[in-house]
Amino acid sequence: MTAIGLKNHVIIISPIIQTVGRDSWLSVIVSLFFILLWIPLLFFIHKKTKQEHLNRWMQKYTGKGLGSIIFFIVILYFTLLAGVTLRETITWVNITFLPKTPFFLLAVCFAIICWMLAGTSLRTLSIVNIFLLFFIIILGFFVALANIQYKNFSLLLPFLEHGFRPILKGTVYQCSGMVELMLLLFLQHKAETPIRFRHFVIASIILTLLTVGPLIGAVIEFGPVEASKQRFPPYEEWGLASLGNFIEHVDFLSIYQWLSGAFIRIALLLLLIREYLPFKHKQKWYLLIILAAITAITLLPISDFQFTEILSRIILPFTVWFFLGLSVFLGLLAAFFERKGWCRNNDV
Repeated sequence: MTAIGLKNHVIIISPIIQTVGRDSWLSVIVSLFFILLWIPLLFFIHKKTKQEHLNRWMQKYTGKGLGSIIFFIVILYFTLLAGVTLRETITWVNITFLPKTPFFLLAVCFAIICWMLAGTSLRTLSIVNIFLLFFIIILGFFVALANIQYKNFSLLLPFLEHGFRPILKGTVYQCSGMVELMLLLFLQHKAETPIRFRHFVIASIILTLLTVGPLIGAVIEFGPVEASKQRFPPYEEWGLASLGNFIEHVDFLSIYQWLSGAFIRIALLLLLIREYLPFKHKQKWYLLIILAAITAITLLPISDFQFTEILSRIILPFTVWFFLGLSVFLGLLAAFFERKGWCRNNDV
């Protein structure tokens, strides 16, 4: 909810509204249908791998060389995802709250804090997440209820204003977040009990609701045209919130929500990278090199307009195909080899 939820709740909102407009929430519903068709493949892989470490399981069938290359690519992509998250977070902080603070200083400080958490354990990260997520949820309900007075549900009409094609086009953005459910497979060797099919389904429904909420909120509070012009629509919704007639400007509470989500997301990605690094000793220090790469992505000398264009046209769509392709590859390995009990080192 926290790691993937940040992407679904914040990062993809602007691209999907710009692409689909008024019917963007319908793209999210259609995406759920596609993901529910994909989840059985994830569950199949989980059952066949028997909660084994994915890299070690795959190397039994592909050999150490090919397996290492594939997971090197996976590590690179996790690094890219963490870099994109850090860039979006620091850009938002720089634009809204700390415009005179050096971009480099913000990026380095936040990245080091995430590295420190990633250097602990999944249990520690989970405990931290429990405390952070509780207040994230409370604040989410608060801003939704506080803005009821500004909501005009008639702005959702007419449905299918431009036909069904823009809705299908917008599903790629929602799916780019939903396919990250595959991260559960990368963590399966840490789970004390097997992951059930219902866990995948419940997680997909929750992530769908996390997108639908701010998406509909942006459309009915600002209108589809104004919402499509906003860089961070969920934050703009905080700008409307107030407590009665005497307490306004409570948008500072959004700092907690966003930074908590980014903190857990980046730390989890770094932890996964550490888990799948081929080096068994001093992994925390090798992780510093990854951290430097993540910070470098954040500090790329390109404008925010160029970055959002790259994000919406390349990174988000490619994420869908990356995780989809990887899941199909692992599914084929499980189907053809695990069923026969075949192993590269077997003499039978």
